[in-house]
Amino acid sequence: MSAIFCSRRQALAGLFLTATGCDLFRSLGDGKSPLTTMLPPLEKPGDKAGSPAATIRMARLEACIASRPLNDHKTRKLVWEELDESGLMAPEQRQRLNDSGFRLGVAGSSTPWAVQSLAEDAVRPAATDGTPGTPPVPANAADGGFGTVFTLLQGGQSYLEIQSDLDESRLPLQQIPQLATLRNPSQIRCVLELSVRDLSSDWVLLNLLPIIYSGSSTARLTIEQNAEKLPIRQNMLPLYEQQLQVRLLAGEIAVLGRYAAQDPQKWTVGSLFFQPYSEPGATERILMVRMNAIETLQGRSDPGFRPGPQAAGKI
Repeated sequence: MSAIFCSRRQALAGLFLTATGCDLFRSLGDGKSPLTTMLPPLEKPGDKAGSPAATIRMARLEACIASRPLNDHKTRKLVWEELDESGLMAPEQRQRLNDSGFRLGVAGSSTPWAVQSLAEDAVRPAATDGTPGTPPVPANAADGGFGTVFTLLQGGQSYLEIQSDLDESRLPLQQIPQLATLRNPSQIRCVLELSVRDLSSDWVLLNLLPIIYSGSSTARLTIEQNAEKLPIRQNMLPLYEQQLQVRLLAGEIAVLGRYAAQDPQKWTVGSLFFQPYSEPGATERILMVRMNAIETLQGRSDPGFRPGPQAAGKI
């Protein structure tokens, strides 16, 4: 009797699969079966084409550093006469900036003659006798390019070295309170970190953070992407109180240099960056950063892709 019952049960099971097997598999994806309520709906042809694309903006910039003899008329007067300094920040902010030894101005999209001339001096090669040579024809002369071209995404950084391997024995570091924490004031380098705080279709909010590197280059512990590493680097001192922000439209140029205080003996962070020495034959530097354009990239995001941190580039 039990054998007959088993054979009947197997027969019924076979009949059930034969009669409804196609219907069961056909129900997957019809949105009605309980098995399919947890599955995503079937993608129809053309669905991806209609989905919105992700938009990424980046700023295309140019930078150059000009070096001129101390008390040069062009850097001390002519350049700054053609720049807008008052409209960049509140008077009290500009006063704090000047007290730190920095001077910031912006040139309009129509580049003033003194600024363009200073940029040409920065890229002009030196002849064998030490005098300036014939200025080269830039590769992008059609748009007036004058410096090193680089791009910045929002959240990315680039580093621009203003001074390198300064001799601490010739620097009155004790006059700068911000540098009192330096453990080893040897092999000082002055670096600006350039980053983007905000981006629009035609302007960029550029942040400049002064950083002092010092000490011998040794292996120092860092943690990157949850992994411990021992890169060869120096001690680093970011000067957050001296960081600057400037909004640039396409074609505008930010000019950063040393603020010449009324007291010529006063020594500041700006002096360290742009005029570290004052003896005869010393030079003064000035930085120019031009915002060329805002570039837009369109793409489609991948939900399974998790990008890592943007690598920092050195200009």
